[in-house]
Amino acid sequence: MDLKKFIADLAAGYRKLTGYEAGRKAGHDAGRAEGYEAGQKAGHDAGRAEGYEAGRKAGHDAGRAEGYEAGRKAGHDEAMTPPEPPPSPEP
Repeated sequence: MDLKKFIADLAAGYRKLTGYEAGRKAGHDAGRAEGYEAGQKAGHDAGRAEGYEAGRKAGHDAGRAEGYEAGRKAGHDEAMTPPEPPPSPEP
């Protein structure tokens, strides 16, 4: 058992001397940063698409409401206009 522990301690010391641990940590941190950037971009793109859809729907609804109001006003004006008198018979 002492031989196994000695070899494990020796290997751990060698890793520290060669920078294995520092390189592993740097690689881990770089991977996390890259994953964060990819996740942030995906979230941004999804938010833009969702915002686009919401904006498109709001614009559509506003356009329909505006068209409704214009149609209602035109109908009201038409109803309030007195009818033209019938043409008088010519003698």
